[in-house]
Amino acid sequence: MAELPDFIGKYKVESLVARGGMGAVLKAVHPTLRRHVVLKKLTIRGSAAIAERFKREARILMDFRHDNIVRVFDHFKEGSSHYMVLEYVDGMSLDQLIKKQRFLSSELSLAILLDACRALAYAHSMGVIHRDIKPGNILISRKGEVKLADFGIAASEDEGDSGLTREGMTLGTPCYMPPEQIENSKNVDKRADLYAVGVMLYEMVTGKKPYPGNFSAETLVMIRKGRYRRAGKINGKVHRFVDRLIRKLMQPNPARRFQDADSLAAAIERYLKRYKRESISAALCGLQQGTLADEPRYPKARRRRNVLPWLFLLLAGLGAGLWYGWREGLLWRWVMPDSRGELRLAVRVPKAGLHMEEVSIKARLFVDDGKDLPESEASPLELVAQPTGDADPYHSFASVPAYLPPGSYRLKLIVDGTVLWECFELPAFSATGGERGLELHLRTEEEKPRPLAVLASARDADTGRELAPVLSVMHSGAWTDQALLPEGWLATGAVRQFRVGAEGYEPRLFSLKIAAGQDRLILSASLRRSAGSR
Repeated sequence: MAELPDFIGKYKVESLVARGGMGAVLKAVHPTLRRHVVLKKLTIRGSAAIAERFKREARILMDFRHDNIVRVFDHFKEGSSHYMVLEYVDGMSLDQLIKKQRFLSSELSLAILLDACRALAYAHSMGVIHRDIKPGNILISRKGEVKLADFGIAASEDEGDSGLTREGMTLGTPCYMPPEQIENSKNVDKRADLYAVGVMLYEMVTGKKPYPGNFSAETLVMIRKGRYRRAGKINGKVHRFVDRLIRKLMQPNPARRFQDADSLAAAIERYLKRYKRESISAALCGLQQGTLADEPRYPKARRRRNVLPWLFLLLAGLGAGLWYGWREGLLWRWVMPDSRGELRLAVRVPKAGLHMEEVSIKARLFVDDGKDLPESEASPLELVAQPTGDADPYHSFASVPAYLPPGSYRLKLIVDGTVLWECFELPAFSATGGERGLELHLRTEEEKPRPLAVLASARDADTGRELAPVLSVMHSGAWTDQALLPEGWLATGAVRQFRVGAEGYEPRLFSLKIAAGQDRLILSASLRRSAGSR
């Protein structure tokens, strides 16, 4: 092996960290700051595209300022080699930690993932898609700090990839790539990074990858259909929340994944609220040094003391039992069976790209007296969302049982823009032998796409002054004025990208899934002046 030089540029070289076919990674000392840095060296010759990617990575990262992204301090060329000067992270990569520990606990994995999501959310807000999220590109310091690294094949919105990624080209690490990136790496969006985050979470909690690391025909079919062994079946200690998170992140259809890193981070933060961040960081530091077991237990952030007397608990339990009996209709069912009957409602609503919580649904009940139709005492019926499989095209809702006088009723079901009326007869418990009463099964159909009306407004982020908005839509790979779009092209039931700008201001981008029934979209953007107009 060739002897290392004492200096490269102004940096004093200390040691070789790694060497590959296209370059090397060196540990060095900054001449004035007297702190360690990393020199990333590109030695390959004759490939202008690879050299350009190297320079693009430096340009992208030199503009970044985030605690969870490895910083770049400098970029220069010496002789025939290009160099990048990066922040030195004293620790190990996530893939090294997984190999060392075999697998990580659910809490620890989520804590690492949370910081990675924060880094991704920042990169995405800067118009950069990483395209190579994997454990090898997550660095963890001895202090428990998590850093995202290696933007070598990132796609930058500002630079449009400079023609480096051609149509149909595949870039990335096979087993972490979603179907759309395998087919064409040029047009992927931030949801491709979120898919890779799901694969990384799977690997953290199981120590295994969900798919083989190759591009065989069998592997491609598995990836496109989302066929992999559930993490909880490999490691029985994986929390159900983690299993659900992985399933949502690794959806083959991008519309069914989390749509941005911020919403994913918010979901993880809600789950981790019960744990002290300091305890998780301490556990992470300990794992690197090999001082903790495979699955450490973290103390909870708050423990509530039971200060109530046992007698109060007994009375509370008795009251809960009576309430349960009343709620379940035991009094009507067995003591007064002629006076009441049971009504249950099951509703299925097409998913149509909407999350469960986005569905607007209401059920009102009326007594069918033949004239005034007074509203029932049980109206509106309480509807509770029911779990459904990813392959099921419908959301499912069920009502809490209602115990009503027997007779004629009319049900008004309102689902988004659809109204459904149902007439029925409710029998008394005495007529059903005390068994479960009437259960209505209703289903609405998916609305057809219709023209989408889009309105935009813009204001100065510093002064709040209203601006003249300029609205454009991504069409055939180019930003197109709304007025110039083909007639009928802008419709509901599809994913669309919008850009709201104003003269002299940096534009804001919106990537949205528009449901079939949502035919009016209002975009409001807070804009900052562009650098050249200040």
